[in-house]
Amino acid sequence: MADPAPAVDTGLDIDLAQYIQVLSRRRWIIAAVFTAVVLGAAVFVYTARPVYQSTAMILIEKEKRPQAFNTEGMMVETSADDYYQTQYRLLTSRSLMKTVYERLKLSEEPEFPGGPGSLAGLITITPLRSSRLVNISAESFSPELAAKIANGLAEAFVDQNIESKLYISKDILRALFPDGESAAPSAARRPVTGYESLPPVVNNPLIQNLKGAYADLEARYGELSGRYTPEHPELIRLKSQMTTLKTRLDAETLKVIDVMKADLSGRLLGNNVRIVDPAEVPGGPFKPRKSRTLTLAALLGLFGGYLIALGIDALDQTLHTQEDIERRLGLAFLGSVPKATLTGDSAAIYSELLSGPKSFTGEALKNIRTMIGFSAAGREQKVMLVTSTGQGEGKTFMAVSLAMVVAQLGEKVLLIEGDLRRPNLHRRFQVSREQGLSHFLAHSQDAEEASALVRPSGTPNLDVLICGHIPPNPSELLSTPRAGALVQWARTRYDRILIDGTPIFPITDALLWGHHADAALFVVKFGATNATLATKAVQKLRESKLRLAGSVVNQVTSKAGSYGDYYYYYYYYHSDYAEEGGKKGKKSEPSADA
Repeated sequence: MADPAPAVDTGLDIDLAQYIQVLSRRRWIIAAVFTAVVLGAAVFVYTARPVYQSTAMILIEKEKRPQAFNTEGMMVETSADDYYQTQYRLLTSRSLMKTVYERLKLSEEPEFPGGPGSLAGLITITPLRSSRLVNISAESFSPELAAKIANGLAEAFVDQNIESKLYISKDILRALFPDGESAAPSAARRPVTGYESLPPVVNNPLIQNLKGAYADLEARYGELSGRYTPEHPELIRLKSQMTTLKTRLDAETLKVIDVMKADLSGRLLGNNVRIVDPAEVPGGPFKPRKSRTLTLAALLGLFGGYLIALGIDALDQTLHTQEDIERRLGLAFLGSVPKATLTGDSAAIYSELLSGPKSFTGEALKNIRTMIGFSAAGREQKVMLVTSTGQGEGKTFMAVSLAMVVAQLGEKVLLIEGDLRRPNLHRRFQVSREQGLSHFLAHSQDAEEASALVRPSGTPNLDVLICGHIPPNPSELLSTPRAGALVQWARTRYDRILIDGTPIFPITDALLWGHHADAALFVVKFGATNATLATKAVQKLRESKLRLAGSVVNQVTSKAGSYGDYYYYYYYYHSDYAEEGGKKGKKSEPSADA
């Protein structure tokens, strides 16, 4: 009866150890990304044309300036919150760029073939926090040109600022004096009629007093002229006073008009924008900054490489660790076997691989042997099927190796080659393939006939029953009662029977063997077995009512994280000193992939 399937944890909890394992498994990806980014950055910084930057500093003061006279309620107001933002936008306006482009004759520079628009992208405006200072930075391939552009922009902005303040005043000036300054009244040009009604003239207190005094004299002169002739001394005196007062009144009017004209023309107007620090020719390039660029590239390469490694690991549907076995397959983890390379394909090579206290492959298999015993939990587990998801995952290697390490305990073991499609045990044990399991399943009349087909393996306590000739109908042969009879015959003569079955996919022969086995051992190849396909294989085994003892991970490499570290620690600990003479020595340790 098959064990109920353990609950598979589908949670997304990931601890720090998993991140470290990803870092270890995908370290070559991280190294490749890091190298590519750093090399790309190095090529850029050492081949890019150097760019120079020069900076001029200007001061922009707030200002609220009343006009010289009322202009229908229009005032220059510079205290609004958006005033400075407006100034920053004006510094990058198209009109200002055009002015600088034309003043500096940048059309003659090969760096600016696109007109004033090509200049805007090289200008940076940086307000200094908690101050009214602004940095104007210009970039160029020429250090002299960078300073020239920064200063030119600062000077043009200062000029533009005063021009913008006078745009209303100039319109009024042209209206009052359409013929220019010569149209203004002077001491030699009388009268000042036409300017007397101007608000600055009308509202002038001195002029108002003079006009009042002139009106009094004019009234007195009118009163006396009715009684006296023009030659009367009093009338002559009044006439003289009126002439003198009129002259003074015209002179005062001229003064007010001159002040008004000077104010309108901007000669008395101060500029709230000035240059604090002119730009200087830079002593070195602004970019590329080699050290900073390479440092950022290194950090980006490491971070990007790790993100790519995490992405690839998330997309990787292969099995690696104990957590993968338990969480994704819902199987008990019985152990793992490190990867190495076999120097041959014979039982002697296997025996050498598994023997000796310095063989950590042998120790790993002995641990698996112990864990298989624990997995029985008091139930009979005499006949075990060894299977996997697909070909090339180490199923046969695991069956042969486990048979040998179990035989080392003194138990009598029979290894049955249950794969009737791709047999290869006859090569490993160097026995004839004339007759074997296929012959028994096709022609035997009695189970005792299997005795003549079993061959000694050359390893004490271990016998093998090879496939023999490949039959044309393996599934039909395994479906006959002779397969069950063979297993029952083996139970009475051996302490342990291991069946090297077929993979679950793409054939179902392993499920036919499962009807006669007590449990199954599921082999997973590290970093190669697809988790989705393995899950389906395990599900098929469970549906066949076969109990699953657990799973082992084969061919674990050093990139397996903690498992690889454990194996290599074990190896160096036991082989650091050879028994002869205490000399250090390292041994090439093989393991299998069959």
